[in-house]
Amino acid sequence: MTHRLTRRLIALTAAVGLGLTACAAPEEEDTGTGGTGAAGGDSGDGPIKIGVNIELSGPSAVQGTAYKNAVEMVAEEINADGGVLGRDLELVIRDNKSDPTEALQVTKQMVENEDVVAIVGGGSSPTTMSTIEYVQSAEVPIVSMGSSDAIVAPVEERAWVFKVPAGTDMVMDKIFGEFEKEGITRVGFISVDNPYGDAGLQAFTNNAPDAGIEIVGTEKFQATDKDYTSIVTKLVGQDPEAIIVWAIPPGAGIVAQNIAASGFDGPVYYDPGAGAELFIRGAGEAAEGARLVHPAVLVADQVQGAANQDVMTEFHHAYSEAYGEYSGFASYGADALKMIVQAIEEAGSTDRQAVRDALETIEYTGITGVYSMSAEDHSALDPEALVMVTVEDGEWKLLEG
Repeated sequence: MTHRLTRRLIALTAAVGLGLTACAAPEEEDTGTGGTGAAGGDSGDGPIKIGVNIELSGPSAVQGTAYKNAVEMVAEEINADGGVLGRDLELVIRDNKSDPTEALQVTKQMVENEDVVAIVGGGSSPTTMSTIEYVQSAEVPIVSMGSSDAIVAPVEERAWVFKVPAGTDMVMDKIFGEFEKEGITRVGFISVDNPYGDAGLQAFTNNAPDAGIEIVGTEKFQATDKDYTSIVTKLVGQDPEAIIVWAIPPGAGIVAQNIAASGFDGPVYYDPGAGAELFIRGAGEAAEGARLVHPAVLVADQVQGAANQDVMTEFHHAYSEAYGEYSGFASYGADALKMIVQAIEEAGSTDRQAVRDALETIEYTGITGVYSMSAEDHSALDPEALVMVTVEDGEWKLLEG
């Protein structure tokens, strides 16, 4: 079954904690012992442990905060409804500090010391990519919130790895469709210098020629930088008709400010990573007119007839009421956890191999969209989940037509 949030979640706030069994435990030293392998799982007694490997500090903390809020909401609701297979769900939440090396250590600790059944995370492409070799060898299923297609491809080398966000190529196809409608052919590209940004850049450069797009220039910036005026000035000087920005806040907001200050008056397109509340706050007036590809949940009340309409609208309302505003990252964390729970229920087991096998064939209607996993596709989000939105008067608005 697929659990749905009920209206009583609306009364919850971030300060409540929401973690009777879903709690963030202190970090533990990695002893390097206790792996359980493919036949692994828990002992069958007590709560079912699910690891949550997220960015609660560092440059990607905006993501991790939303993930934590979301998974705690979901865990609270599941436990209130009787748990999973008649047992409580316990979240083992760890901060990977937005660091790939730390993410690997966190993963090892959860598998070897906590004996988790599966892992939600990493919360980004860099903090997922660093764990793949280990989770493959340890044979523990993970559902990532990172967007890079390399997380799940080639699938024959990613048997234990699944992800929630739309693939990079899927997002790029949506943007190129807008270029075709607008008659845009000269495009510049700015991205954060990490595996997530590199995935966007690769998709852009690989697919632009077939889409009739001339690449006027590409630029990268470090996630820790505070100003990108020099690279923006260089790119704008190449006279693009449009610019694509591949970054999360705060970087995405800084780029928006720098582009506005440069005098560039063409459209600026962002990937789903910019769909957080901090983008609009960080960019301020420079956010006005920004165009963003994102799952429809970001503008749930403005969408009609989506395949997951009820699920996404209810979650959007509950999360917004609980935390004061909606974060575009929240649905990824919630869906990753709910997908794992559905796989456990369908398998009727907490055996890691059984859960992995169930994930690979799951049909799941989630908050982000509808998924149909298979042995050939460990992401499998329906492209209809994606819409184009813009910013008007400081609010996300569905871009019609």
